[in-house]
Amino acid sequence: MTHADVVDVRGLPLSAASAAAVERFDALIDDLYYYRLGVQDRLDALLQEFPEFVLAHVLKGYSLMSEGTLDAHPKARAHLLQAQALPANARERLHQEALRAWIAQDISARAAAWEQVLVEWPLDLLAFRQHTGALFWTGDKRHQAEVSAGVAGHWGPKTPGHGHFLSAHAFAMEEVGLYGVAERCAREALALQPQDLWALHGLAHVFEMQGRVREGIELLGNAAQFLNGYNLFRGHLWWHLSLFKFSQARFDEVLDLFDREVYPHSSAFYLDVQNGASLLARLEFQGVEVGLARWERLAQASLLNATQSTIWFTALHHVMALVRSGRVSAAQSTFDYLRSAATSSTQAALALELARAGAAFCQDKPREALERMLAVRQRHGELGASHAQQDLYDQIMVMAALQLGDLPRVRQLLKARLSTRIWDAATWQAFEGRSRRVDEAHDAAAVRAALRWDTN
Repeated sequence: MTHADVVDVRGLPLSAASAAAVERFDALIDDLYYYRLGVQDRLDALLQEFPEFVLAHVLKGYSLMSEGTLDAHPKARAHLLQAQALPANARERLHQEALRAWIAQDISARAAAWEQVLVEWPLDLLAFRQHTGALFWTGDKRHQAEVSAGVAGHWGPKTPGHGHFLSAHAFAMEEVGLYGVAERCAREALALQPQDLWALHGLAHVFEMQGRVREGIELLGNAAQFLNGYNLFRGHLWWHLSLFKFSQARFDEVLDLFDREVYPHSSAFYLDVQNGASLLARLEFQGVEVGLARWERLAQASLLNATQSTIWFTALHHVMALVRSGRVSAAQSTFDYLRSAATSSTQAALALELARAGAAFCQDKPREALERMLAVRQRHGELGASHAQQDLYDQIMVMAALQLGDLPRVRQLLKARLSTRIWDAATWQAFEGRSRRVDEAHDAAAVRAALRWDTN
């Protein structure tokens, strides 16, 4: 059997030694997108046994780059060089180009390579999930939805891995406000695999944006029995459960979830840092005393990664943890790192401005914090992340304006924040009612209540 005769589960040719090796690779892809444990160990074992497996080297490079740290780059480059030294087909060479561009931080070239893969091979699940995932972190929600919609017609119930497409499509549609489509696709994916974490995630976002808090608590409360059997992404679903309970002002339960599941120990994984810092900040905005020890756990991770992170949305979270724990000099080092990165990255430049605003807020400088965030307000989304995650920016601005006693600005910001949830006639009616209540807000308690979103 020649390499040309070997195809994956969706019929795409692979440069691999045997059908058995490809079968293992297909299983790895399946486990990867179901967030199962041990994927990287099994991938390393596959590469050790089949060092000539081109796309397995690329997958390892993608996985390393997905860590979002500078020290992963040389490791990813080593796998790229090994892949480039091997015979490869046209699709695999495009994947190599995407990895090369990613390492070089050439975001446009990376997107173009994945786009070309999907133009010619729309059932390339690896290219689809990598491309839409990367667009999420560059703030290109419309492009993410466009890519997903563009390949949708090629996927069907009989296509192997259909659930992986459905869950990603659900999230892409949710982020552009197509909640009905998103909910249908997420539920279809869950019917195929009830423990599909990405489908649960997409459905949780639908509930979050629509204020369906009780449904969100039921969904993730039921998932609690199996979440900890999965990889670190599970922490983000615990964070979503925390947000739903936060909306009901069940703050003691939120703190308990923080300590047990969201951030039980110091973790440098970027999503853990984002989850932890944003949850503590939101609780403090509600007047909850979270204690120095919790910020200290986060700060320990930020000391390791704040000047290594390449997922720029995380910068504000790192800086807040550092300043809250009294490490102002470490925050300054983070600013220096971001300033250096900003010479070649507009995202890093924006991250610097937002991180400086976050530091100012944490140092009891609400006017500076508000002015800095307002100056780049229409660009906040360029750092990526979901509407739910980006809500931290709005909450900081609202609280800064409240500390300044500027109630007109508070009301304006609260209504602007609500407007991100308007997508149809029903949500417009909900906005009108809540907007009127915002106009009546005249004290801190009313403002804090407005920052919680629950339409049940």
